[in-house]
Amino acid sequence: MKKVQDILPEMNISKDMNPKSYEKPRILTKASDKCIFRICDGRGQIHQENKPGDDYMVICQCRKYKQQLRKIKSAGIPTDYTDKTMNDFKIDMYETDYSVRLAKYAKQAVTGYLDRYQEFEDMGKGFYFYSQTKGSGKSLLSMIIANELIKRYELNALYISVVNMLTELKNKMNQSNSKVGVYDLIESFKKADLLILDDLGVEKATEWSEEILTQILDDRMNYRRPTIITSNVSVEGLERKYPAGRIKSRIEKLTFPLRLPEESVRETLSKQDNEKMAQMLFN
Repeated sequence: MKKVQDILPEMNISKDMNPKSYEKPRILTKASDKCIFRICDGRGQIHQENKPGDDYMVICQCRKYKQQLRKIKSAGIPTDYTDKTMNDFKIDMYETDYSVRLAKYAKQAVTGYLDRYQEFEDMGKGFYFYSQTKGSGKSLLSMIIANELIKRYELNALYISVVNMLTELKNKMNQSNSKVGVYDLIESFKKADLLILDDLGVEKATEWSEEILTQILDDRMNYRRPTIITSNVSVEGLERKYPAGRIKSRIEKLTFPLRLPEESVRETLSKQDNEKMAQMLFN
């Protein structure tokens, strides 16, 4: 068997090759608890060195994480939901077999949507989550989608309840330069990469509110911008809620309907939290 020193010349490899050339760069930055990954000193940059005189800066993971977090917060997502992922949508929280089946189907659909988002984005498709029961998981799923897509694609998302959206528009109308303010606000709803309209159907439907919703949905439909909608009204019930008939047809084009269970997970979680607090207080 040939010795290593005999093989090296045949491979044109020098015995004197510096093994340090294969070493990882040396990190000069002192890790700090200010970096959530404990890699940099909290300023989002890592000072590295290949060899003396050959040093450079690289971006730390924590900077990208902070940028994503800012995008999530600027999307209007409530603080309690900014870190929610698919792991937080727990199927076993539902009690009846039928509810579990609905929840499992919804979770499978959302997971598939996230994995193939770019294809659905080209189609301009989102979801229509509906259930008459408050706290059934509709809003949670919609914000999980926003969180995941912001992290994966750094898109600009916007979350707002329909009631708050209409209230903001009315407030703008009462201000000076109201036309400019109202126009800019409506444009932000039209142009967002991903728009989440929460609790559609809770608002008092008027000719004006239906016209505003139609404008926004129509623009998003024409330009294929994905929209997520949650509601306590089924797709079929939209015609009764919005008699002009223009809302239902646009939502059918924009979204895939998913029924959520008629169980309040929020109520179950609140009871668990109170039981845990009682144990902490009296044990």
